[in-house]
Order: sequence, then structure tokens, then C-alpha cells
Amino acid sequence: MSKTVLHWSYRDYRNVPIDLFLYENLEEVYLKENFITQIPKWLLNLTNLKFIHLSGNALEELPDDIYYLENLEFLDVSNNKITSLPHTIGEMKSLQRLNVSGNKLTEIPKGIGRLKKLEVLDICANQLTSLPMEMSECSHLNELSMSDNTQLTYIPERIANMQSLQFLAAERCGLLYLPAALAKFVNRVNIFQNPSITHIPMIYETFFASFYDAIQTGMPRNIEHPHFFFVREKANNTKLLLPFGTLEVFHVPSVENRITLYDDCLHSLNYLNFFLPLYKNEILLNSLPTKYMGDHIKNGPIARCTHRNCFNPLYTSYYFMPVKRRNSTSKTIFSCNFCSMYCANLWSKENIKKYYSIEWELCDADD
Repeated sequence: MSKTVLHWSYRDYRNVPIDLFLYENLEEVYLKENFITQIPKWLLNLTNLKFIHLSGNALEELPDDIYYLENLEFLDVSNNKITSLPHTIGEMKSLQRLNVSGNKLTEIPKGIGRLKKLEVLDICANQLTSLPMEMSECSHLNELSMSDNTQLTYIPERIANMQSLQFLAAERCGLLYLPAALAKFVNRVNIFQNPSITHIPMIYETFFASFYDAIQTGMPRNIEHPHFFFVREKANNTKLLLPFGTLEVFHVPSVENRITLYDDCLHSLNYLNFFLPLYKNEILLNSLPTKYMGDHIKNGPIARCTHRNCFNPLYTSYYFMPVKRRNSTSKTIFSCNFCSMYCANLWSKENIKKYYSIEWELCDADD
């Protein structure tokens, strides 16, 4: 037989049918909505397979040797009972689309960063509390979906700022704030249904529709963290949580050139990352003047300058300006981050007809 695609979904299979061996050059197999509990080792010998759809079964794990399917490009094991992914997942060098949504995953292995051809990753509806920084090394990833991970409080900026990223979804998570270093070429964002978020970075304004106002409550969860940095919006006495890593913020208008030399150094090191991944070079990181400088390089910029012609990375200190839309009843606060008063003034002149700034002051987490 020369058939290369099999549609064996909805057949009440308890095991993967060994009849698969009867099909020469088999490339695609659909086994959705059965009762399959494991992927047998013999299946890993079908190295011509490019597409496996096992959604809606009873799988509890993936075999460590799954990378034997060296030509596999599409793997869907969504809506199963998988509690962990094998550490060898990064060896699936041909994988382009991976869907593990609707399982019981509590973490994503660091090896996922080795999937250099991965374009689509769906990790929605699991039990994730964090994301590995190595995910940012998936250089071709353009769609990342992580919605319905209710304990996920933070998206590392290095991940949100992946250069190839075009779609980001993180609805109904536990996000405390939105990463203000969003990738430059993102054209779709589903991220606003996170009730603990107190403000929207201006980079999301294009994607923000008026109906989100009813969803957003602005009620931070009672979570303590040593690196929380708050300011208070004076008019409504609303506390705004700024990105992790923030050490100092300045008003607009303010004295020019208040950004620290420390941040200038980090900016220069970040530029070198385009030629050499410094954040992976432990020897170099350990030779930097302070340990925290290495940490900032690893984590990446916490924001980028809001002025569209600048986009400079920001690390620990920046000019901060919360604004609201004019002629709108919305309570939504948009936040702007600038690398200099020059950029702040340019942005303000360009947007004065659409936005007005609101007053704020520094405050402590327990104020």
C-alpha cells in the first residue's frame, strides 16, 4: 500500500493499532479522541512520520525516545493527562508545531530552547507557574499560546520580546503585569483578561479594545515579592505594579539625562547580544562588575522606549508616564516608558490630542 495519511480518530482504540506497520511511507496519522494510554516503542521506528495527532486520549507521558521520530514536524497531544515532558524534547530537530494544551504540566523543560524550527507552541490550560528563559532561544517561534494557566504570574521579557514572535496569547492567567518589552513585529495579542493587571503598557494600545474595560478589575492579588516596585496613581489612589527589575523611575517632565550609567552599560552589552549570546556565556557573566549585571543580561530588558522611532531597551531606571485617552469614559491607564526626556517630549507632542498624563507618586507595597 502507498497511502501516506491515516484517519483513525473516534474509533475507541485502547492502543495504537499495530496495523500502522502495513502502510509504507506513512507520514500522517490521526488518532484523536480514542482511549490510548501510551505511545508504544515500536511506533518510534516509523521515522517517515511527519504528523501525529493524538488529542483527546488518555496519555500520561511521552516516551524519552520520542526524538527517534527524526522527521516529525507536527505533534498534537492536547487534552490528555500528561504531567511532564521528556527532557529529550529538544532533540526533535524537525518539529515545527507542538500542542500540549489541556494537560497537567507544571513546567516546561529547558531543552525546548533547542527546537530551532519550532514555529507554533500551544501550552494552554496546564498548571504552569513559570516559563523557562530558554524558550526565548526558539528562534523561529511566531505563535505562542499559554492561556488558562491560572498560576502563571509573569512572562519573562526575553520570551515576550522574541524577534520572530507574531502572536501571543495569555488570557485568564494570573499575570500581575504585562511585559513592556513586547516583540516589535507582533500583530495579534490576546492577553488582557488578567484581572490583577493595573495598567496597560502603551505598546499594547493597538490591540486593546474598549470591551476589555469591563473585564479588567485592577485588583492585584495578595502576592509578596522582594522585587515588586509600585507607584500610586493619585486621582483614584490606584497602585500600579511596574516590571520586575525596576529600581528607579522619573517623572515627565524631569531633569534630562537621569538614566544611570549602569543602564547605559547594560544597553551596550545588550547590543553585543546580536553578535554573541552573552546571557549564555557564564564565564563572561561572572567577570562583570556585579552579579546583578549578569542577571539583567540574562533576563533581558524589562521594557523598551515607548517612542516608536527609538525602542531602546530599558533595564532598571527610566522615565515613566501614565496616561489616559481623551474624550473617553474608560478607566484604563496606559503606561509609557522612555529612555530620555527627549523621547518623552517627542512622544507627548505627537500624542497630545489623544492622551493626557495623570499624576503619580512612589509608594511601598504595603501602603
